[in-house]
Amino acid sequence: MPVNERTHGKGIGFIDGDYMPFDDLRLPVTDLGFQLSDMCYDALHVRNGKFFRFDDHMDRWDRSISERRFDTLGYDREQTKRVLNDCVRQSELQDAMVYLVATRGTPAGPFKDLRTCKNRLIAWAVPYYNVVTDQEMQDGCDVIISDIVRIPSDSVDPTVKNFGRLDFCAALFEAYEKDARYAVLVDQNGNITEGRGWNIFALFGGRLLSPDSGVLEGITRRTVLELCDRLNIDGELAPIPADNLQDADEVFLTSTAGGLMPVRRIDGKAIGNSVPGPVTQRLTNLYWEIHDDPAYSTVVDYATPIDN
Repeated sequence: MPVNERTHGKGIGFIDGDYMPFDDLRLPVTDLGFQLSDMCYDALHVRNGKFFRFDDHMDRWDRSISERRFDTLGYDREQTKRVLNDCVRQSELQDAMVYLVATRGTPAGPFKDLRTCKNRLIAWAVPYYNVVTDQEMQDGCDVIISDIVRIPSDSVDPTVKNFGRLDFCAALFEAYEKDARYAVLVDQNGNITEGRGWNIFALFGGRLLSPDSGVLEGITRRTVLELCDRLNIDGELAPIPADNLQDADEVFLTSTAGGLMPVRRIDGKAIGNSVPGPVTQRLTNLYWEIHDDPAYSTVVDYATPIDN
Protein backbone atom coordinates (compact mmCIF):
# COMPACT_ATOMS: atom_id res chain seq x y z
CA MET A 1 0.00 0.00 0.00
CA PRO A 2 1.62 3.30 -1.06
CA VAL A 3 1.86 6.39 1.11
CA ASN A 4 -0.95 8.86 0.53
CA GLU A 5 -2.45 11.89 2.26
CA ARG A 6 -4.16 9.65 4.79
CA THR A 7 -0.98 7.86 5.87
CA HIS A 8 1.81 10.39 5.37
CA GLY A 9 3.45 11.25 8.68
CA LYS A 10 0.74 9.48 10.72
CA GLY A 11 2.10 5.97 10.81
CA ILE A 12 1.89 2.65 9.01
CA GLY A 13 0.89 -0.71 10.48
CA PHE A 14 1.31 -4.32 9.40
CA ILE A 15 -0.89 -7.29 10.34
CA ASP A 16 -1.80 -10.60 8.72
CA GLY A 17 0.58 -9.89 5.84
CA ASP A 18 -0.87 -6.49 4.90
CA TYR A 19 0.25 -2.89 5.37
CA MET A 20 -2.32 -0.28 6.29
CA PRO A 21 -2.71 3.09 8.01
CA PHE A 22 -1.86 2.74 11.70
CA ASP A 23 -5.38 3.81 12.68
CA ASP A 24 -6.79 0.82 10.78
CA LEU A 25 -4.93 -1.86 12.75
CA ARG A 26 -7.37 -4.29 14.38
CA LEU A 27 -6.86 -7.42 16.46
CA PRO A 28 -9.67 -10.04 16.56
CA VAL A 29 -11.17 -10.40 20.02
CA THR A 30 -10.69 -14.15 19.65
CA ASP A 31 -6.90 -13.73 19.61
CA LEU A 32 -5.40 -15.00 22.87
CA GLY A 33 -3.04 -12.05 22.80
CA PHE A 34 -6.16 -10.08 23.71
CA GLN A 35 -7.94 -12.64 25.87
CA LEU A 36 -4.96 -13.92 27.86
CA SER A 37 -2.30 -11.27 27.20
CA ASP A 38 -0.42 -14.17 25.60
CA MET A 39 1.97 -12.03 23.61
CA CYS A 40 5.35 -10.37 23.63
CA TYR A 41 6.67 -7.27 21.94
CA ASP A 42 9.63 -5.03 21.36
CA ALA A 43 9.92 -1.30 20.78
CA LEU A 44 12.73 0.45 18.95
CA HIS A 45 13.19 3.86 17.46
CA VAL A 46 14.40 5.68 14.40
CA ARG A 47 16.24 8.99 14.71
CA ASN A 48 17.34 11.05 11.72
CA GLY A 49 16.49 8.18 9.41
CA LYS A 50 18.46 5.54 11.35
CA PHE A 51 17.36 2.64 13.53
CA PHE A 52 19.12 2.72 16.90
CA ARG A 53 20.67 -0.60 17.97
CA PHE A 54 18.53 -2.52 15.49
CA ASP A 55 20.30 -5.84 15.92
CA ASP A 56 20.34 -5.59 19.71
CA HIS A 57 16.56 -5.23 19.66
CA MET A 58 16.29 -8.16 17.27
CA ASP A 59 18.47 -10.31 19.55
CA ARG A 60 16.05 -9.60 22.39
CA TRP A 61 13.09 -10.26 20.09
CA ASP A 62 14.49 -13.62 18.98
CA ARG A 63 14.97 -14.70 22.59
CA SER A 64 11.49 -13.49 23.57
CA ILE A 65 9.59 -15.33 20.86
CA SER A 66 11.62 -18.45 21.55
CA GLU A 67 10.90 -18.35 25.28
CA ARG A 68 7.20 -17.68 24.68
CA ARG A 69 7.12 -20.49 22.09
CA PHE A 70 5.81 -18.47 19.19
CA ASP A 71 6.75 -21.15 16.69
CA THR A 72 4.30 -20.36 13.86
CA LEU A 73 4.87 -16.66 13.20
CA GLY A 74 6.11 -17.40 9.70
CA TYR A 75 8.74 -14.62 9.62
CA ASP A 76 12.44 -15.18 10.17
CA ARG A 77 14.77 -12.48 11.49
CA GLU A 78 15.57 -10.87 8.14
CA GLN A 79 11.94 -10.92 7.02
CA THR A 80 10.92 -9.28 10.29
CA LYS A 81 13.55 -6.57 9.86
CA ARG A 82 12.24 -5.90 6.36
CA VAL A 83 8.70 -5.50 7.69
CA LEU A 84 9.90 -2.95 10.24
CA ASN A 85 11.91 -1.07 7.64
CA ASP A 86 8.92 -0.99 5.31
CA CYS A 87 6.63 0.39 8.03
CA VAL A 88 9.07 3.28 8.45
CA ARG A 89 9.62 3.66 4.70
CA GLN A 90 5.92 3.85 3.89
CA SER A 91 5.26 6.27 6.72
CA GLU A 92 8.08 8.54 5.47
CA LEU A 93 9.07 9.24 9.07
CA GLN A 94 12.61 10.33 9.89
CA ASP A 95 11.97 10.03 13.64
CA ALA A 96 9.72 7.17 14.66
CA MET A 97 8.70 4.77 17.37
CA VAL A 98 8.54 1.28 15.89
CA TYR A 99 6.70 -1.62 17.52
CA LEU A 100 6.89 -5.34 16.92
CA VAL A 101 4.30 -7.66 18.48
CA ALA A 102 3.72 -11.40 18.47
CA THR A 103 0.36 -12.71 19.66
CA ARG A 104 -0.72 -16.29 20.24
CA GLY A 105 -3.53 -16.09 17.68
CA THR A 106 -7.01 -17.63 17.63
CA PRO A 107 -7.42 -21.23 18.82
CA ALA A 108 -9.35 -23.83 16.90
CA GLY A 109 -12.46 -24.91 18.80
CA PRO A 110 -13.84 -23.85 22.19
CA PHE A 111 -11.11 -25.30 24.43
CA LYS A 112 -8.48 -22.63 23.74
CA ASP A 113 -5.73 -25.18 23.15
CA LEU A 114 -2.65 -23.01 22.61
CA ARG A 115 -1.16 -25.61 20.27
CA THR A 116 -3.90 -25.01 17.70
CA CYS A 117 -3.14 -21.29 17.30
CA LYS A 118 -1.48 -19.69 14.30
CA ASN A 119 0.71 -17.01 15.82
CA ARG A 120 0.27 -13.47 14.52
CA LEU A 121 2.94 -10.85 13.72
CA ILE A 122 1.99 -7.17 14.08
CA ALA A 123 4.22 -4.14 13.51
CA TRP A 124 3.84 -0.39 13.19
CA ALA A 125 5.76 2.86 12.93
CA VAL A 126 4.39 6.14 14.29
CA PRO A 127 5.95 9.57 14.93
CA TYR A 128 8.51 9.50 17.75
CA TYR A 129 7.31 10.44 21.22
CA ASN A 130 8.49 10.47 24.84
CA VAL A 131 6.81 8.50 27.63
CA VAL A 132 6.90 11.70 29.72
CA THR A 133 5.82 15.22 28.80
CA ASP A 134 8.13 17.80 27.26
CA GLN A 135 7.88 19.84 30.47
CA GLU A 136 8.91 16.81 32.53
CA MET A 137 11.86 16.21 30.23
CA GLN A 138 13.03 19.69 31.19
CA ASP A 139 11.96 19.98 34.83
CA GLY A 140 11.87 16.35 35.94
CA CYS A 141 9.17 13.81 36.81
CA ASP A 142 7.39 13.10 40.07
CA VAL A 143 7.54 9.41 40.94
CA ILE A 144 6.09 7.41 43.82
CA ILE A 145 7.31 4.13 45.23
CA SER A 146 4.17 2.03 45.00
CA ASP A 147 2.85 -0.32 47.65
CA ILE A 148 2.11 -2.75 44.80
CA VAL A 149 4.58 -5.62 44.53
CA ARG A 150 5.88 -6.41 41.06
CA ILE A 151 4.70 -9.74 39.61
CA PRO A 152 7.41 -12.21 40.70
CA SER A 153 9.98 -13.16 38.10
CA ASP A 154 9.33 -16.83 38.87
CA SER A 155 5.79 -16.34 37.56
CA VAL A 156 6.36 -14.04 34.57
CA ASP A 157 9.83 -13.43 33.15
CA PRO A 158 10.27 -9.62 33.14
CA THR A 159 13.06 -9.83 30.58
CA VAL A 160 10.45 -10.78 27.95
CA LYS A 161 8.73 -7.52 27.05
CA ASN A 162 4.96 -7.88 27.36
CA PHE A 163 1.68 -6.01 27.85
CA GLY A 164 0.55 -7.98 30.92
CA ARG A 165 0.71 -5.00 33.29
CA LEU A 166 -2.13 -5.12 35.80
CA ASP A 167 0.39 -4.54 38.60
CA PHE A 168 1.50 -1.31 36.92
CA CYS A 169 -2.09 -0.21 36.35
CA ALA A 170 -2.86 -0.53 40.06
CA ALA A 171 0.33 1.37 40.91
CA LEU A 172 -0.51 4.20 38.52
CA PHE A 173 -3.87 4.82 40.15
CA GLU A 174 -2.00 4.99 43.45
CA ALA A 175 0.30 7.60 41.87
CA TYR A 176 -2.61 9.66 40.56
CA GLU A 177 -4.11 9.77 44.05
CA LYS A 178 -0.80 11.21 45.28
CA ASP A 179 -0.62 13.91 42.58
CA ALA A 180 2.09 12.08 40.65
CA ARG A 181 2.09 10.55 37.19
CA TYR A 182 4.59 7.71 37.53
CA ALA A 183 5.13 4.78 39.88
CA VAL A 184 8.03 2.43 40.46
CA LEU A 185 7.27 -1.01 41.90
CA VAL A 186 9.19 -3.03 44.47
CA ASP A 187 9.94 -6.73 44.52
CA GLN A 188 9.09 -9.16 47.32
CA ASN A 189 12.28 -8.19 49.14
CA GLY A 190 11.49 -4.48 49.16
CA ASN A 191 13.94 -3.56 46.41
CA ILE A 192 13.17 -1.19 43.56
CA THR A 193 12.32 -2.81 40.20
CA GLU A 194 10.92 -0.69 37.35
CA GLY A 195 7.98 1.37 36.13
CA ARG A 196 5.57 0.89 33.27
CA GLY A 197 7.79 1.09 30.20
CA TRP A 198 10.98 2.32 31.87
CA ASN A 199 14.02 1.34 33.91
CA ILE A 200 15.36 3.52 36.70
CA PHE A 201 18.86 4.72 37.71
CA ALA A 202 19.93 6.33 40.98
CA LEU A 203 23.22 8.06 41.76
CA PHE A 204 24.62 7.59 45.25
CA GLY A 205 27.86 9.50 45.68
CA GLY A 206 30.07 8.16 42.91
CA ARG A 207 27.97 5.07 42.12
CA LEU A 208 25.22 5.02 39.51
CA LEU A 209 22.98 2.04 40.16
CA SER A 210 20.14 0.34 38.33
CA PRO A 211 18.24 -2.69 39.68
CA ASP A 212 19.92 -5.98 38.88
CA SER A 213 16.84 -8.22 38.84
CA GLY A 214 13.08 -8.26 38.37
CA VAL A 215 13.22 -5.87 35.41
CA LEU A 216 13.26 -5.71 31.65
CA GLU A 217 16.84 -5.64 30.40
CA GLY A 218 16.27 -2.38 28.55
CA ILE A 219 18.35 -1.44 25.51
CA THR A 220 18.55 2.16 26.76
CA ARG A 221 19.57 0.84 30.19
CA ARG A 222 22.36 -1.16 28.56
CA THR A 223 23.45 1.88 26.56
CA VAL A 224 23.69 4.04 29.68
CA LEU A 225 25.93 1.46 31.35
CA GLU A 226 28.18 1.40 28.29
CA LEU A 227 28.35 5.19 28.27
CA CYS A 228 29.34 5.18 31.93
CA ASP A 229 32.54 3.40 30.91
CA ARG A 230 33.29 6.15 28.38
CA LEU A 231 32.73 8.89 30.96
CA ASN A 232 34.56 7.12 33.82
CA ILE A 233 31.36 6.86 35.83
CA ASP A 234 30.95 3.88 38.13
CA GLY A 235 27.77 2.44 36.67
CA GLU A 236 26.58 -0.97 37.79
CA LEU A 237 23.60 -3.25 38.33
CA ALA A 238 22.82 -3.80 42.00
CA PRO A 239 19.87 -3.99 44.41
CA ILE A 240 18.39 -0.61 45.40
CA PRO A 241 16.38 -0.85 48.63
CA ALA A 242 13.20 1.21 48.33
CA ASP A 243 14.01 2.95 51.62
CA ASN A 244 17.23 4.36 50.08
CA LEU A 245 15.88 5.79 46.83
CA GLN A 246 14.93 9.20 48.27
CA ASP A 247 18.53 9.66 49.42
CA ALA A 248 19.93 9.53 45.89
CA ASP A 249 21.83 12.53 44.49
CA GLU A 250 20.22 12.07 41.07
CA VAL A 251 17.52 9.80 39.68
CA PHE A 252 16.50 9.30 36.08
CA LEU A 253 14.38 6.94 34.02
CA THR A 254 15.41 5.26 30.77
CA SER A 255 13.25 4.16 27.86
CA THR A 256 13.42 3.83 24.10
CA ALA A 257 10.62 6.41 24.07
CA GLY A 258 12.47 9.34 25.58
CA GLY A 259 16.02 8.22 26.29
CA LEU A 260 17.03 9.56 29.72
CA MET A 261 14.31 11.33 31.69
CA PRO A 262 15.17 13.18 34.91
CA VAL A 263 13.27 12.72 38.18
CA ARG A 264 12.76 15.70 40.49
CA ARG A 265 10.80 14.13 43.37
CA ILE A 266 10.36 10.68 44.90
CA ASP A 267 7.28 10.38 47.13
CA GLY A 268 7.21 14.17 47.31
CA LYS A 269 10.86 14.58 48.39
CA ALA A 270 13.12 16.63 46.11
CA ILE A 271 16.07 14.75 44.60
CA GLY A 272 19.46 16.47 44.43
CA ASN A 273 20.26 20.14 43.95
CA SER A 274 19.31 20.51 40.29
CA VAL A 275 17.26 18.74 37.65
CA PRO A 276 18.62 17.29 35.51
CA GLY A 277 21.70 16.65 37.59
CA PRO A 278 25.18 16.95 36.08
CA VAL A 279 25.71 13.21 35.62
CA THR A 280 22.28 12.81 34.07
CA GLN A 281 23.01 15.68 31.69
CA ARG A 282 26.41 14.31 30.61
CA LEU A 283 24.93 10.90 29.90
CA THR A 284 21.95 12.40 28.07
CA ASN A 285 24.15 14.47 25.77
CA LEU A 286 26.35 11.51 24.87
CA TYR A 287 23.34 9.21 24.45
CA TRP A 288 21.91 11.36 21.67
CA GLU A 289 25.33 11.98 20.11
CA ILE A 290 25.95 8.28 19.49
CA HIS A 291 22.78 7.96 17.43
CA ASP A 292 24.82 9.04 14.41
CA ASP A 293 27.60 6.54 15.18
CA PRO A 294 27.52 3.67 12.62
CA ALA A 295 28.35 1.27 15.44
CA TYR A 296 24.92 1.99 16.93
CA SER A 297 22.80 2.88 13.90
CA THR A 298 21.30 1.23 10.82
CA VAL A 299 20.17 3.46 7.98
CA VAL A 300 16.52 3.08 6.94
CA ASP A 301 16.05 2.10 3.30
CA TYR A 302 13.47 4.61 2.13
CA ALA A 303 13.97 3.89 -1.56
CA THR A 304 13.29 0.20 -2.08
CA PRO A 305 9.75 -1.20 -1.92
CA ILE A 306 9.88 -4.51 -0.10
CA ASP A 307 8.00 -7.48 -1.45
CA ASN A 308 6.76 -9.64 1.39
